[in-house]
Amino acid sequence: MASKLNPNVLYVAEPGESMASTQPDERSHIAGEAGEESSDSDGEQEETSHKLIRKVSTSGQMRAKKSVKEGILLKQTSSFQRWKRRYFKLRGRTLYYAKDSKSLIFDEVDLSDASVAETSTKNINNSFTVITPFRKLMLCAESRKEMEDWIGALKSVQKWETYEASQFNMEHFSGMHNWYACSHARPTFCNVCREALPGVTSHGLSCEVCKFKAHKRCAVRSTNNCKWTTLASIGNDIMEDEEGVSMPHQWLEGNLPVSAKCVVCDKNCGSVRRLQDWRCLWCKAIVHNSCKEQMGKVCPLGQCRVSIIPPTALNSIDSDGFWKAGSASCSSPLLVLVNSKSGDNQGVKFLRKFKQLLNPAQVFDLMNGGPQLGLRLFQKFVTFRILVCGGDGSVGWVLSELDKLNIHKQCQLGVLPLGTGNDLARVLGWGGLCDDDAQLLQILEKLERATTKMLDRVMTYEVPTKHAPMVKEDDGLDSPLQVRLHGPGSLSPTSAIVLEKPESLHTVTFSEDSVQCSEKCVMNNYFGIGLDAKISLEFNNKRDEHPKKCSSRTKNMMWYGVLGTRELVQKTYKNLEQRVQLECDGVPMSLPSLQGLAVLNIPSYAGGINFWGGTKEDNNFGAPSFDDKKLEVVAVFGSMQMAMSRVINLQHHRIAQCRQVKITILGDEGVPVQVDGEAWIQPPGIVKIVHKNRAQMLTRDRAFESTLKSWEDKRKIDSDRLTRPRLNSQQSMEYLTEEECAQVQQLGIVADTLITKIREAAKTHKLVEQELAHAVNATALVLSEAFPSKPSALSRSTAVEMVNSSKVLQAETKMLLDGQLLMDSPEEEELQSTLNSLSAELHKLDDIHWICPLMQCSEEDVVRGSSKSSMKLKIMPKVKKEREKLHKQRSNSSLSGTWDIKVGAGEADSSGN
Repeated sequence: MASKLNPNVLYVAEPGESMASTQPDERSHIAGEAGEESSDSDGEQEETSHKLIRKVSTSGQMRAKKSVKEGILLKQTSSFQRWKRRYFKLRGRTLYYAKDSKSLIFDEVDLSDASVAETSTKNINNSFTVITPFRKLMLCAESRKEMEDWIGALKSVQKWETYEASQFNMEHFSGMHNWYACSHARPTFCNVCREALPGVTSHGLSCEVCKFKAHKRCAVRSTNNCKWTTLASIGNDIMEDEEGVSMPHQWLEGNLPVSAKCVVCDKNCGSVRRLQDWRCLWCKAIVHNSCKEQMGKVCPLGQCRVSIIPPTALNSIDSDGFWKAGSASCSSPLLVLVNSKSGDNQGVKFLRKFKQLLNPAQVFDLMNGGPQLGLRLFQKFVTFRILVCGGDGSVGWVLSELDKLNIHKQCQLGVLPLGTGNDLARVLGWGGLCDDDAQLLQILEKLERATTKMLDRVMTYEVPTKHAPMVKEDDGLDSPLQVRLHGPGSLSPTSAIVLEKPESLHTVTFSEDSVQCSEKCVMNNYFGIGLDAKISLEFNNKRDEHPKKCSSRTKNMMWYGVLGTRELVQKTYKNLEQRVQLECDGVPMSLPSLQGLAVLNIPSYAGGINFWGGTKEDNNFGAPSFDDKKLEVVAVFGSMQMAMSRVINLQHHRIAQCRQVKITILGDEGVPVQVDGEAWIQPPGIVKIVHKNRAQMLTRDRAFESTLKSWEDKRKIDSDRLTRPRLNSQQSMEYLTEEECAQVQQLGIVADTLITKIREAAKTHKLVEQELAHAVNATALVLSEAFPSKPSALSRSTAVEMVNSSKVLQAETKMLLDGQLLMDSPEEEELQSTLNSLSAELHKLDDIHWICPLMQCSEEDVVRGSSKSSMKLKIMPKVKKEREKLHKQRSNSSLSGTWDIKVGAGEADSSGN
C-alpha cells in the first residue's frame, strides 16, 4: 500500500486500520494533530480500496495553488445529520475544508470527476451536494446567491476556467447541466446509462433547465448538451441557408408524460419500461423514433414563440456587456426577473419553469446580482417587455433600476404576484396571488395580449426642520417648482430652491448654504405615517431578527394581525394630529383626531383593501386611478378601522384628492413612516410628495380576453363545420326526388319565417341582434343560393347545407329563449311558435335515409360547440334589471334592421312554383 501513496500528500489513518508499517513516527504525530485541527470525515469515507483513508493537506501546501473561492459553509455530518460550520477553500481542482481559516490541516476533496447539484426542489435552506466517485459532501450556504456563487465556482474549475462572480458570460457554462436532487412519481430512466433510477420514487438528479435525468454516480459522465442559449452554443446543429440561420429542433430522449402523443402519427409515445422516443426542448413536440425523420428540420418554438428569444438571434455580448440581437424576430423580447425568495420560496420553482419554457438567457434571479444584470443585457433592444415575479418590493426595485438606466420609454413591465401584499399586481389585473407554476404557459399567453397603461410614480423628499421652519410655495402644474424658505441663519428672505423639473430631482442644494433637500425614496403604491408605519416597522424588525418566523405568506399575515391587535390597546399615536401638519396642493388641512395618515397612489392598500372606500366618482371626489397624476389622502383612526375596511367600503375618513402633499413633523421626536411597506423613523422636518415620472405597465384586460376567446371559439366552431362528414362526390351530384324537394322547400319557408321574426324582434331588443346575427346571416345566404330567382332542381349537397344551417339557427334561437331574456314580451311567443314549426320540419327529414346520419352529426357539433354560450344564457343574473334595460331599449331604439338578409325562401318558392 505504501507504494501507492503520494509522498507530497499527508494521509491520515482512521480508527480501525493500522498504518504503522508505512508511516514513521513523525507522520503519526501529525495524524494526532489532524484529529484536532481538521474537520471530521463523518462517515463520508471513500469506497473500494480507499475506503478508510482520509486525504489531508497542510496550509503550507495549499499556498502553491491559486485560490478560486473561500468562505464559511455548513457541512452535514453522518452523526444524526447534524450541521457543522467549516471553512472551505477552493484552489485549483481541489476543495479544502477545516474548522476555521487558521487551521493547519485541511481535508481535501478531488473535483476532477465531481458534479454539483441542489439538494431539493424548493431548497429552502440553500443547500447543495458535491458528488464524487468516492464520496458525497452536503453543504449549506447562508443565502441563495452565495450558494449559486459556490456552484458556479465548482463548475468553473472542472473546465479549468477562471471564476469571476461579478462578470457575466452566458457561454461560460454553456451546455452544462444545472442539477438538483428530486423524486419522481413514475418510473424514470437515466439519460446517461439508460437504467432506471432507484427506489419507488425514482430518486436521482434532474437538470432544472432541460429535465435531463441521471443517477448521482452518472452525473459526472453526462454530456454537456443542456438547452442552448446563444448561436455559439448550438454548435454543429446550426442550419444555414440562403435566407440565413434557422432554428433547429433540440431533442431529448425518453421520460415523456403519460399522455404524450406523437405529433406525426397521433399515437401514444413513451414507455415506463425503457428510455425511448424524443421531445423537443423548445417547441415541446413529441415524436416516435421512427417518426423523427418525418418532422420538419426547423423548430417553430411552440406556443411561447412570441416571448422566446431564439439562440440563433443572440450572436454574442459586445464590449459594453449588452446582447447583440441578430434577428428581426426579437422585436419585443421578454426579460424575466424572478425573486427566488418570494412566495414561500416558491420563486425557485418559477425560476426553473421559466428556464424550461424560454431561453435561459432571458431568465434572471433577483437574489443573485439584482436586476442590473438582465437590464444591462437587454438595454440595446429597441423595445422589450419585463416580467417581474415577486412582491411589490421587487417591482419597486426594478423600476428604480429603470430610472438609473433611463430606459422607461423602451420597456413595458408586467407583474406575476408572488409576495405577501401584491397591491400593484391587483390593480394591474394580475390578481393577488400566483402559486402554481403549472399555469405559467397560460400566463405568458395573457402577457402577450396585455395592454399598456401608465403608472404614476411619486417622489418623496425631505427638508430638516432646523433649516426650514417656514415654507411658502408658488408652483403651478406646468411651471417649475419653487420653494421659498424664511427663517433664521445666513439665508436671506428671498433665498429660493428652484426645481426645474420634478422628474430630474435627486438632490437640491441651497445657493447660499450647505443645507440639502434630498430625495428620500420613490413611491409606487402608498405612503403611510403613524399607526400603519409603526406596524410595518415592527414587522420588518421582527423579520430581520427571526427570518424563519416570517418565511411564508401565511406567517407574515399572522404577524401583521398580531401587531395590529397590539395597537388596539397601546394606541401609540392616538394624538398624531398634534404632531403633524398636512397641506394638500398648498392648502392647509384641519385634521380630526387620528392615529395615522395614508397617501394612496393606487386603489389597493395593505393586501387588497380599497382604503379610499370606492372606485367611482361622486360629487366631491373623482374616481381613484393609478394614471391620473392624483393622490388620495385618508385618515387612519385605528386598527379596527383598517380591519373593517377589508369588509366594508368606509368613506368617512377621506381627507383630500390632490397632486402634491406636504407633511410637517413637529416636535423633537421622529415618527414612523413607510413607503410601499418599507418603514423607518422619520426625524422632525418636512416631507413632500410630488409626481416624479411615469412607467409603462402591462395590464390584463379581461374584457378583451373574453371577446378574443369568443372569437376563437366561433372560428373553432366554423372549422368543425367545414370538417364534418359530407356526401361523396357521386351522391352530391344526385338530385332530389319530388317528395324530397317538397320537404326541403317547406323547411326553407319555415326557416325564412323564423328569420323574419328574429329581424322584427331585433328592432326592440339589441341582445337578439348580438346573439343571432351570425346564424341568421349564414342561413339567409344558404337559402338565397338554394332558391335563386330562376327556379332550378335541388342537388343533395345543396339540401344538406340548407338543413345544417337551419339546424344551427334552431339551436342558437333556442338558447336565446332558454335564457328568458325576452320573458313576457310578444316577440317571445312568436319566436317560440315559429321555432316549434322549424323543429317539426327538421324532424320530418329523419325519414330520408341519406340525410339522417349527417343531421345527427351536425346536431352533435352544435351542442358541443355552443355548450359554453348556453350556460352563459341560462345562468343570467338580475332578470329584473335586464327587463328594465329591454324596456328602455324598446322605447329609445330606432333600429330598422341592419342584417345582411337578402332573399327570403318563401319569395323564392313562390317564384319557383
